[in-house]
Amino acid sequence: MNATIEYEDLAEKVYRSIKTMILEGELEPGEKLRQEELALRLGVSRTPLAAAFSKLEKEMLVELLPRRGARVRALSSRELLDLYDIRIRLEPLGAYEAAQAVAGDRPAPGGGVEGKARLEGVLAAYRMAVATESPLAIKRADYDFHQAIVELSGNEILQRLIRSSNIVFISNQRGLFKDARTSLAEHEALFAAIAGGEAERAEAVMEEHLSGARSNLTARAALEGGDA
Repeated sequence: MNATIEYEDLAEKVYRSIKTMILEGELEPGEKLRQEELALRLGVSRTPLAAAFSKLEKEMLVELLPRRGARVRALSSRELLDLYDIRIRLEPLGAYEAAQAVAGDRPAPGGGVEGKARLEGVLAAYRMAVATESPLAIKRADYDFHQAIVELSGNEILQRLIRSSNIVFISNQRGLFKDARTSLAEHEALFAAIAGGEAERAEAVMEEHLSGARSNLTARAALEGGDA
């Protein structure tokens, strides 16, 4: 029993380590995952690596190739746009429900004054990331801000759906799809609407925010000769 628990713990640690490498760009989309190198680097055998690859495949972060090992999954321009379409449908609902929670119109753990304060703190972190002009720091802070909004809504199913789609998107995002200061201004507007309990306004601002980024992605794909 103890050996089983230790193995499961090790496989989970390996999974988290590889996932972090992918999200931080250390392992890039399309890159082959060399098991011997990863096993040596992480100090593990191939068994927990295989378990981690299997779990990451389910999350659309890794692609398993028959008789050829595994590689970091690289999404096409069409798939990235499809992910944005999902975000545009789901995240405005999260913003709407977050504003309701702040206003006290929707029961949600961590809502109200507490939730508003937490969201304000995440927004402050985004401001700092923009000041660094580091695309990686900005992407991380952007993910945290969007996730904080849906967490504030208290809708756990929505949280899981949005977290999953956004993680896949970030792992494939090359650069930024919108000027960071433009995004900051839109985040400020989102915060104002949510903090003010303006549910319909928050929903509209979120939809406009994401639709603008999607338009930029479409234009970039056309310039690069993508398959969008």
